[in-house]
Amino acid sequence: MLIVGRNPVIEAIKFNPHSIKKIIVLNNLSDNKLIEIIKTAEKNSITVEKKNKIEFEKIFDKRDKSKGISQGIAAETEEFAYANYNKTLTNLKNKEKATVVLLDEIQDPHNLGAIIRTSVAAGADAIFITEKNSAKVNHTVIKTSSGAANYIDIVQVNSIYQAIQDLNNAGLEVIGTSLNAKSYHSGYKFANKTAIVLGNEAIGLRKNVLKLCDNVIKIQIIGRIDSLNVSVAAGVLLYEILRQRTNP
Repeated sequence: MLIVGRNPVIEAIKFNPHSIKKIIVLNNLSDNKLIEIIKTAEKNSITVEKKNKIEFEKIFDKRDKSKGISQGIAAETEEFAYANYNKTLTNLKNKEKATVVLLDEIQDPHNLGAIIRTSVAAGADAIFITEKNSAKVNHTVIKTSSGAANYIDIVQVNSIYQAIQDLNNAGLEVIGTSLNAKSYHSGYKFANKTAIVLGNEAIGLRKNVLKLCDNVIKIQIIGRIDSLNVSVAAGVLLYEILRQRTNP
């Protein structure tokens, strides 16, 4: 897997330097931050390759070429290691307070990356993503999350229906989100152990998923739009949960 950008590379070195095969830098860039990254990599016995612009461009696909060149650094790493499903559930079961984000077929890697970053910032314990019809944790997700994907359990699930049942069994209240819900998030009292379920960017949560949720809520919108981007919605809900727990 290719990680693009300075912050994601820094976080990868901090979190798991042994997963990095090599770091590639654009040889005509030289600033204090880049120099520090190279020094840290060398201290961790990570190979650093310097390439000219033509060679450097070849490691990116067309979509990420401009971003890669502007950052001047990338790292080749092992594929992302998802957290173990059963172990994560056991950890959640043993907690007095827990927050989980369950994503139903979120397909945009930028949305996934943004949700991961916000989840870490708001103190969430885990993110569950559906294996099919969903974005995978790749270099775009890592970059968008600014490396935050390294600091939270991210679990792939074969069945979101089974995941909801298992989260219930671990003591979590599962809260779905829908524009048609009757209750607003701002007036909802979240349980100490809560999983929020967010749906696909285009269609939202599927009806069969909504039926399994303990409750369904919506975010109040008073402006001239009818919905929020899913990553923004995740932030609104996560910070309401955090607010309630820190200011009961």
